[in-house]
Amino acid sequence: MYLLKKRSTVKKSVILVIIIATLWGCDKDTFEIKGEPVNLIPNDDPSIFSKSVILFNDNNYLIKTPLDTFILGHPFHNIYGYYNDLKTRAINDAALKDTLYVYDYMPSKGDTIYTLAYHLERGSCFMWDKNARTIIKTIYVEYYAVGVPLASRAGRKFYIRDKIFLTTVDLISK
Repeated sequence: MYLLKKRSTVKKSVILVIIIATLWGCDKDTFEIKGEPVNLIPNDDPSIFSKSVILFNDNNYLIKTPLDTFILGHPFHNIYGYYNDLKTRAINDAALKDTLYVYDYMPSKGDTIYTLAYHLERGSCFMWDKNARTIIKTIYVEYYAVGVPLASRAGRKFYIRDKIFLTTVDLISK
């Protein structure tokens, strides 16, 4: 009888040790962002967004920037000449519409991604979390570089609440 009680106690102890080890192991796997915080536009003020450009819109998030900020931002101020017609079209369309969409003024999908990244990095946009129904006031941007000289890539990772939202590759060397 004594041996049966002892086995039962040993089994309970082993199960307890396994549970503690499992829970303790989970604490080691916590995620830590190494990026810098970026404060976004903290509210959807109608005076700021009377004319706006939707930079991103899916089932989870809505990201927009004021029209003036869009016109003065990437790629319009970086690449002169090539985007002049698209910039002029955006200005003319804004005379008739209050809301514009970034993809209507970019020649490729890559341009829309880098325009979004530009505004996220600078905090010049407003972000709404559709699922939580809250404003996201801060994101994190982490700059990365991997590889060796003459065979590397570098870019940015944007995090929302400890999850990667967007990754860009800004440089590739071969």
